[in-house]
Amino acid sequence: MSDQELPLVSVITPSYNQGHFIRETIQSVLTQDYPNLEHIVVDGGSTDGTLPILREFAQSDPRFRFVSEPDRGQSHAINKGLALAQGEIIGWLNSDDTYQPGAIRKAVDAFRRQPGCAVVHGKCLMIDEKSKAISALHVTPVNFRKLFEGCFVCQPAAFIRKSVFQQMGGVDESLNFCMDYDLWIRISKQHSFCYLDEFLANARRHPGSKSVAQWSSVGIPEVLKTVEKHYGKLSKTWAAFAPYYRKNRNRPVSSPAHPASLLQAAAQRVKSMNRNADRSVPPSFTITVESADSPLQVLVIKGRPFLPGSPFRCDVLVNGQPVGRYAASGLAFTWEIPLDGSQRRHEVTILSSRFVHQNHRMISFFADEVLPLTAYEAQLRRRNRGM
Repeated sequence: MSDQELPLVSVITPSYNQGHFIRETIQSVLTQDYPNLEHIVVDGGSTDGTLPILREFAQSDPRFRFVSEPDRGQSHAINKGLALAQGEIIGWLNSDDTYQPGAIRKAVDAFRRQPGCAVVHGKCLMIDEKSKAISALHVTPVNFRKLFEGCFVCQPAAFIRKSVFQQMGGVDESLNFCMDYDLWIRISKQHSFCYLDEFLANARRHPGSKSVAQWSSVGIPEVLKTVEKHYGKLSKTWAAFAPYYRKNRNRPVSSPAHPASLLQAAAQRVKSMNRNADRSVPPSFTITVESADSPLQVLVIKGRPFLPGSPFRCDVLVNGQPVGRYAASGLAFTWEIPLDGSQRRHEVTILSSRFVHQNHRMISFFADEVLPLTAYEAQLRRRNRGM
């Protein structure tokens, strides 16, 4: 088959102020060994160094084009890109993620072998800010039933037939976090997914990424509402989040009862800890917290097992004294570690029963949030689960 006969693949990249990463994203597309592709960046009017980079690629490569104007968010940008795309197959690559070499060719070959597939998806690595591999994400073959348990499709490693994407009406623009999960569920009701046992993409985890910054505030409520909308109930995996979900389902994310300033103040009380840049922690996780004003009552740890769904236990010491054993299971957990209000400074040590070796490091779990709270803040949190 000649290059002209190969199906055109359109890669859509929603973008907003990711100038630090977007050059690498674009290069990972344009250096693919697949000859018939176009790359469309839909930028929301970035104010950092993104636009000069976009103009540079638009002038040097006819396969690349972009628009830059205010939009209604990531979901709106994706749908704008879908309307502009001319290809038969759609790739969706966010502006901080990258493709593996050969990803597009492998996906197209899979579509040609299995013409009944609506989506081809493969394996995906998690990378850090410096593009260093952290771990492999948990990706498996899926169908409608399997997606009830969790989102086992890695969005940057998925390719969709444009006709199916259009049939679904694009992504749901009312969603800001799990529009991809919602799309997979909707597609799976009518079409087949084909799993490719190959690494196709890299999903970047960094402090500004949604998976880090918005998992608790936006992600959890959206995911659970989405699952309940499609299935009428929550699976056992997601049911662990139900108390949080019930409290927040009718409350705006930015509630006056939970100002962001409280979170910022809590974070500033952490004086030191041996958490890694990707928020993973070693088997002996040590944290020093201190309050200059009100006494601290509790240290809240919001985290995720390094291996999703793999239970483990941790012994916790505060100022050298054991305070209890804490268990974690499912996709995420929240621990409340009591602190002695008579002291201003606390040394907390969390000793994990489970850890893995990766990249010459020992890693136990991800500590997404470490929040030392006063009695008042702890009361607010228990009332609305906003912190």
